[in-house]
Amino acid sequence: MTKIYITFFMLLLSMNVYSQNISGNFSIEAQTYKADSTIGAQSVDEQILSNAFLNLIYRNENFEFGIRYENYMNPLLGYDQRFQGQGIAYRYGKYLNDFLEITAGDFYEQYGSGLILRAYEERALGLDNAIDGINFRINPIRGILLSGLIGKQRYFWNKGDGIVRGGNIDLELNEIFEDIITKDLLINLGASVVSRFQNEYDPTLKLPENVLSYSGRAGIVYNKFSIDLEYAYKYNDPNSTNKYNYNSGQGLIITSSYSTSGFGLLLSAHKLDNMDFRSDRNARANDLTINYIPPLTKQHVYALAAIYPYATKANGEAGIQSELTFKLPSGTILGGEYGTPININFSIVKSIDTARIDKFTYDSPFFGIGDRIYFQDFNLDITRRITDNLKIGLTYLNQIYDKDIVENEGAPFYGKVNSNILIFDGTYNLTDNQAIRLELQHLWSKQDSTLKDLDFQNGNWAHILVEYTIAPEWFFTFYDQYNYGNYFEQAQVHYTNFSVAYFRNSTRLQLSYGRQRGGIICVGGVCRAVPASNGLYFSLTSSF
Repeated sequence: MTKIYITFFMLLLSMNVYSQNISGNFSIEAQTYKADSTIGAQSVDEQILSNAFLNLIYRNENFEFGIRYENYMNPLLGYDQRFQGQGIAYRYGKYLNDFLEITAGDFYEQYGSGLILRAYEERALGLDNAIDGINFRINPIRGILLSGLIGKQRYFWNKGDGIVRGGNIDLELNEIFEDIITKDLLINLGASVVSRFQNEYDPTLKLPENVLSYSGRAGIVYNKFSIDLEYAYKYNDPNSTNKYNYNSGQGLIITSSYSTSGFGLLLSAHKLDNMDFRSDRNARANDLTINYIPPLTKQHVYALAAIYPYATKANGEAGIQSELTFKLPSGTILGGEYGTPININFSIVKSIDTARIDKFTYDSPFFGIGDRIYFQDFNLDITRRITDNLKIGLTYLNQIYDKDIVENEGAPFYGKVNSNILIFDGTYNLTDNQAIRLELQHLWSKQDSTLKDLDFQNGNWAHILVEYTIAPEWFFTFYDQYNYGNYFEQAQVHYTNFSVAYFRNSTRLQLSYGRQRGGIICVGGVCRAVPASNGLYFSLTSSF
């Protein structure tokens, strides 16, 4: 089958080989692994593991064709080993004009915020839940978009058992009633319906073969104020992640913001109950997810701030987030010569209020919020330009992280982690194209150990990073993370790493060597575990 796809695509290329209708991108990551008992890093029999892909897209007037070749020989540690192998993992054909767009084959799609449907790819997580089938979009009149799909989801090199079907409508009222609605007011409405069909095999439980979900949403923008909300309902869906309970699912997301020159305010909240939705009721982890819950917590980029990341609990959580951004004016004592931007962010995620009725059902008032804090994050970020060549930033964070909930499915073993983090980030421009950046980070925390009679420092970290840049081509980076506060002396080690990156147009080449800390990596509230490693890392990406 792979040879058929390649032959077909090469035929398309030969039809217009001298045109500019061909585009794509390429990536390869490879790493050597050296055993390091101090950090728990393991060696591998192959000595080198790698992930790679090549995308090719051909466009000609109203037609578009694409394929993606993937190669995992064998997958990097931390990626699911079921990716092992090579072949054409993604292929599609598309026809589009001003009225109609039809895709046959593999595709990604999202309805609204993703509360009941988001098929997407996130390579950092090893996540790809593309749908293989038919997807269409129709613009019957200006301001109205109708879409629908049917297919099965990617499951590594196979397809999931369940059939996914969906329909969606988006209305831009300003386009439809352009002579009635003032330009200062933007109103968008939308509604979606998604269902899953999967044969029922269980000998003891009566499981629904068809599971229906629907959602409605509205967005309003008026001058400097905006508000978006979406509500979703999912009929009973007993599955592996909810321990086969028969409750229906509900989700509500509200986001509002106000912004003006030098000032911005964001307020958001969500409530989720039994909203894990998959095309296979027995799937776990990140496998075969149909929907996506946008994260309510800030996505941190600094290394120590991301040690305790939060993964959204689709089956039950309630949370709020607020963010205030303002700028102290320039030419004042507090603002300095250039002005001083300040960002304050606070988020908290808690359990939902539930009362068990029987083995398979529970009662949960929609606005009922529980007492247990899953995650809490307060952070303050101040940035200030001292001179034309010197810019510094200070960040403080306080986080509460329920390790049992996030990493152990609620079983009492680890306890909560309460951490404080202080970060200094300074950049000095040596010349017009050369700069040096310094990061100093410190994390200190107390957490319960697995030995419940002990209360000790188990998570203190120090981090230093120095980066030298010769723009726009060269980046040289050195960092050292030191887990000096670990209770076990043998675990008080340095994670030292050096890397060099080279850029040329749309091509990026990186080479690094050293230790990498094991832990959890999260992107957009979705996480995967990453083992500690010691070795040489190589990366090459390019687009054309």
